[in-house]
Amino acid sequence: MKRIPSGIRGFDEVIQGGFPEGVSVLLIGAPMTGKTTLAMQFIYNGLVSGDAGIYISTNATAEDVKGRMASFGWDTTPYEEQGLMKFVDCYGMMVNSKLSDTRSIKRIPSILAFTSLSVALSEICNHFWRLQKIPRVVFDSVSSLLMYTNQDAVVRFLHVLLGRLKSVNAVSFLILEEGMHDRTLEITLQQLTDGVLRLVRKDAERAILCLGLASTRCIGKEIPFTITDKGIIVKSI
Repeated sequence: MKRIPSGIRGFDEVIQGGFPEGVSVLLIGAPMTGKTTLAMQFIYNGLVSGDAGIYISTNATAEDVKGRMASFGWDTTPYEEQGLMKFVDCYGMMVNSKLSDTRSIKRIPSILAFTSLSVALSEICNHFWRLQKIPRVVFDSVSSLLMYTNQDAVVRFLHVLLGRLKSVNAVSFLILEEGMHDRTLEITLQQLTDGVLRLVRKDAERAILCLGLASTRCIGKEIPFTITDKGIIVKSI
């Protein structure tokens, strides 16, 4: 089985070398636990190792996402120029209608424009398929989507979307804010995906807990980590 390493030293070792090709993973945790940083680092490490990247943002503009990544030294510009990094911005046009598409940024007119989002992702996935590149995908975040429409519509949309991403062997991260949604919805989303990583923070200490991952033996304890100016560093366990 081919595995896609996260590139985060110390973490891949506890998930048998990386994520199985084609899996979707739910990243769940309270605000400020490091979910977005983990997802961005996963995307950038993939670009460096020759994979492609798709960052879907529902709560920030693509430019804001690029800026935050750059603050860790993760400059996506060279990979955008090579056609290997794409941003799907579902937020920007809601706050500034004058924003337009670029070579690497696709603007979706509304967070609720599921059809436009599906079409954009299909086009990008087809592009990477032709390049024979495995895409790493981040959906940041499912919680923002749930603020605008009912959960049944979101679940149905994600079910189809994840099937499409699996068909091109993508490894996908879906970010969910813990505590914003009822337990039934959390369980539904866990069943929809192939794995769950929970990020926790206790005072200044952070940790990742692998609640399950397809075809992987997860260790049953928290994996401590810190966030530095270079991103996430997993402590020895």
